[in-house]
Amino acid sequence: MRATISILTAAITLVAAGPAAAQAPPPDAPPAEPAPPEPTPVEPAPIEATPTAAVSAEPPPVEPPLPAAEVEAKPSRPWTDRLTLGAGLILWYYQPLDTGGDSDFSLFWANLVVDGKFGKFGVHVDSRFRPTKLRPFFDGPTWVEEAYAHVGAGPLTVKVGKLYSRLGLFWDGSFYGNVQVYDGLKLAPDFGVSVEGVAGAERPQGVRYWGQYFVVDGATNVSLPGRDTISIAGARRRNEVVARVEPFTRLGGGGGELKLGVSGQFLQADLPAGVEPVYRAAVDASVTRGGFSAWAEVLRQWGKHVDAFPVAATPATDTMPAVPGRASELNDYLLVGGQYQLGKLVGRYNVSYGGYRDESVREWLHVPAIGYAASDNLSVLSELVVWTRNAAGTSSTFDRSLNVTVNGHF
Repeated sequence: MRATISILTAAITLVAAGPAAAQAPPPDAPPAEPAPPEPTPVEPAPIEATPTAAVSAEPPPVEPPLPAAEVEAKPSRPWTDRLTLGAGLILWYYQPLDTGGDSDFSLFWANLVVDGKFGKFGVHVDSRFRPTKLRPFFDGPTWVEEAYAHVGAGPLTVKVGKLYSRLGLFWDGSFYGNVQVYDGLKLAPDFGVSVEGVAGAERPQGVRYWGQYFVVDGATNVSLPGRDTISIAGARRRNEVVARVEPFTRLGGGGGELKLGVSGQFLQADLPAGVEPVYRAAVDASVTRGGFSAWAEVLRQWGKHVDAFPVAATPATDTMPAVPGRASELNDYLLVGGQYQLGKLVGRYNVSYGGYRDESVREWLHVPAIGYAASDNLSVLSELVVWTRNAAGTSSTFDRSLNVTVNGHF
């Protein structure tokens, strides 16, 4: 949705729109990555560089003397034509409902996206900033979401740097997000290399694929404190391997696409108490047809990637000793949603589930929403959030709130 612009004639048009993160008693902030139902990272399309035309020199005279042939010079394109800029912001209004706490209105984040293309080579940088830290474990209020170099190698694209991992569905199109993103399973950029491509890009059927290896985590995502490895002091995710295959078929008569995805992940959670091997597997499907979209994902995790969730540690008191937290080694996740767009209006419903089986804890997160697209670059999304938790037979509300976002970008 980012319109490519020339650096010399940039026109700024605001927009509006939807993963990730608000938290309980007002979540510090939901994941910010509003996107279409079958989200894929939104990046301004790079401008292809045209090879510089050579200016031929005038040849020496020949015998018999003839006028030297003049070849019209073709000026080379300036370097600015190989660079594109994008920018955007998300304004977020948070109103708790029946859970206490104060309402808030803030800049969730603003960002600047730079894409450069030089023949087969290119770079992509997405820098983000806000008045305060997005999460307590961030180094500061500014951070680099993604930054990588890429090169085309036949049907493949190789990316090296900080980039998103591709386990399961990329995103669900919401602003507030899902249980998975708050546990660090989505919108999680890490440092490593990705080899990806598509077979049958121009045919009715084809397959997209990713193979990724990450040396270490990227230290930034929208997970809540304690729910992912990166928020634990001294802990890191290391040696992460991700593989994904996504067959697709295009639907005739009005367009659309049906996609199926199978993906797996292995990583080492380097926790203070030791290194834990973690395995994850996911199966997902999504379909778009006209104004209708739907998606679903089932994901399972084996192994502990944290040390005190879903049961938090209890500090010592004058009468009771401290009780260490407990982590679940077998977790199930579910994500289901759909939306229908009619003109500029869109109605959507998204529900996610996290089941931490070792500790008998379950969480459900419902996010019905209505959106309005004022233009391709400006949209408004209103989401009702109902996030409940059941632990040992006792139910509680983690967050119930109204979240309104204005998403603008160019």
